[in-house]
Amino acid sequence: MGHSETQGWRIADAVAWTSNSDGIVALDLASETAHPTALLGTAAFVWEELDANGPIDAEQLLTNLATAYEVDVEQIRADVIDLLAHLRDGGLATTQAAPAAE
Repeated sequence: MGHSETQGWRIADAVAWTSNSDGIVALDLASETAHPTALLGTAAFVWEELDANGPIDAEQLLTNLATAYEVDVEQIRADVIDLLAHLRDGGLATTQAAPAAE
């Protein structure tokens, strides 16, 4: 297989975050107007995937989430893509070139 690259999602550099058994709270330290964002349930799982495996492409993220929660990828695709966009728009996550899964 080739070594093509895809866009991988990861936690942005200027983000401070903490977690406990209830979920995760993240804050973009680069923004003077940012507010803390609470991530609970599956959103916390997505964040943990970004932390452990980032940069991770959206398809792998979807597969990991679907496997963990025993649902079909297509059932969660729109919600996960919306969450990633929300995290990006809030300065909490970003994309970068990542090696494609082989």
